[in-house]
Amino acid sequence: MDRPRLTTRRLLLSPPALGDAAAVIRLANDPLIAEFTVSVPYPYSEADLVGWLHAVDAGWNDGTALVFAIRDRASEQLMGATGIHLHPRYGYAELGFWMGRPFRGKGYVREAVAAVIDYGFEHLPIQRVHANHRVDNEASGRVLQASGLIREARLEQFLQKEGQAWDVIQYRILRREWEQAKGIT
Repeated sequence: MDRPRLTTRRLLLSPPALGDAAAVIRLANDPLIAEFTVSVPYPYSEADLVGWLHAVDAGWNDGTALVFAIRDRASEQLMGATGIHLHPRYGYAELGFWMGRPFRGKGYVREAVAAVIDYGFEHLPIQRVHANHRVDNEASGRVLQASGLIREARLEQFLQKEGQAWDVIQYRILRREWEQAKGIT
């Protein structure tokens, strides 16, 4: 699968690369990111990074996951990551993201998520994009709502991490809702 570079007003989204290693380790080595994501551990080691880069590469190669580094458009400094895991057989994709602490609260994640959703509906055979966040992670809920997703359900005991089960809130946007928001008919 082609590995596009997406641009927004302030951001460049491109596949992460080995050259991003130091920045990813520095930013992802954050207990808050580990707490609120399913697969990011704390502490975050070089071995974790290597495994993540291999998984990212495999996802691009087999078309099952499109992961983008979120970068400052001018400097190309890495700030976080976002992506979608694809289930084209069933017509949906699951959205995920994380943002480094120095870059939070500035609207970067919303901007990146909107670009990834646009790319998904413009280029992929999906009818739905959804995302979940733990009920106690209200900041992610605000990002998803600002990106046009609609709160769909509270899923009880949906996620288990480190022996604890968590409720999550699920959000979604359907192709027809996205088209309507974009003025596409």
